[in-house]
Amino acid sequence: MKLGKGFTVIELVVAVTIVCLLVAVAVASFQDHMIRKERALARKALIETAEWLRMQRPGSGTYQVKLPVSQMSGNTAYRIELLDQPVTANDPKAEFPATSAEVYSLQAVPLGDSACGSLLLDSAGRTGVTGADAKVTDCWR
Repeated sequence: MKLGKGFTVIELVVAVTIVCLLVAVAVASFQDHMIRKERALARKALIETAEWLRMQRPGSGTYQVKLPVSQMSGNTAYRIELLDQPVTANDPKAEFPATSAEVYSLQAVPLGDSACGSLLLDSAGRTGVTGADAKVTDCWR
């Protein structure tokens, strides 16, 4: 009598299940990484736009200027814009003023779903988020 060589069906099912679990964890981790990367790019674009605004103000005398296309489309996941109306952030509970000659407020508006909502930055250096349950410490790190 010869003993069969190879795997039993149970061994194959267990191996396939383990591989599927590993793939599911890897995909979730990759998606989380991509979300964090897009948010980091939005934060960088906000900071660069704020610096650009500070450099433009001495010549124009105001922060109410048209943002260059490179500043608005530097990140495909978020749209960078000046606030034309005050916005109340959920964290911290604070109002970010509309852009005027003396102050500016920027927001990075997500083009898709985002738990953080819009990212906010003003001329005083304050940061905020508009997401209902979002925290600045999570979204701005």
